[in-house]
Amino acid sequence: MGHVYYHHPGDKQFSLDFVHPDSDEIVSQIVSYDDDVAIKLLEYDLDEPFYVIYTSRIGGGPVREIDFNLKKSLSEMSADNSTIVVRLLEIYRALLAQNEEEEGVPVEAYKNIDIDALPDVLDRTSWEGSATDVAGQLASNLILKHALPNANHRTAVALIQFYLRRLNPDFAMPETSVETDSNSYDWREWVNEYINESKRLLTVRRKNVLFKHLYSFGARTLERKHAVEIDLTEYELDMYPTEAKIVYAEKHEDLWVTFVEEAVERAGYPELKETPGLSKAEFAEKIRNLD
Repeated sequence: MGHVYYHHPGDKQFSLDFVHPDSDEIVSQIVSYDDDVAIKLLEYDLDEPFYVIYTSRIGGGPVREIDFNLKKSLSEMSADNSTIVVRLLEIYRALLAQNEEEEGVPVEAYKNIDIDALPDVLDRTSWEGSATDVAGQLASNLILKHALPNANHRTAVALIQFYLRRLNPDFAMPETSVETDSNSYDWREWVNEYINESKRLLTVRRKNVLFKHLYSFGARTLERKHAVEIDLTEYELDMYPTEAKIVYAEKHEDLWVTFVEEAVERAGYPELKETPGLSKAEFAEKIRNLD
């Protein structure tokens, strides 16, 4: 069936990093990795036999124990950026604590928190257009930066709600404003469709050349963890990595703007699609007024 695993089926911490039909090339790649990279190998035989190297960074530990110098990072940001970043980290920490409470175990880090990348999320956002345009851009840029391990998508959804509430304090994402289990279930299904497509776009954006090789070996479907499948026939793979980064970033932004537009419709606040968005300075000022 041309099925390949993106995350190693025996250990989801390991993700696909290198493919080649020649075992000598595989050995050469393996010896080139740094000491902090753990490796697993799988052999596939589709249109032809080939090998896949899966890698994972050694270290990890609970996210809440990750060390970083927040004071130093904040001192190097503009006043507006630092105000928004502090609030963003509060949202992120609250989501991690909620996750830990639900799962009963600490959230394990697969990469470090990158505080210094967060101002770039804000600087890359145009802050122009409607409230839903700005909220969608913000969410997309936050996810693309991948600065907050283990909760990028959930933090982005929470940030959308937080931003739109600065324009209309009554706004709530549908999940938090419905009572019945069936509505809540519908909401989760609907959100997950967007999150899964977001993950597909991010994965293709990072690995389009690798996937092009996989396609030539006979692969048609890639399976990420949580049974998220990527149908390789649905994505343009034959482009330079620099071009793929731009093309798929634009598709990702469109996806998240559409998500916000549908969310405000579902929540009963369609007027937010026409309401002018807050600028970065206005958003930061409203956060300061909350404190």
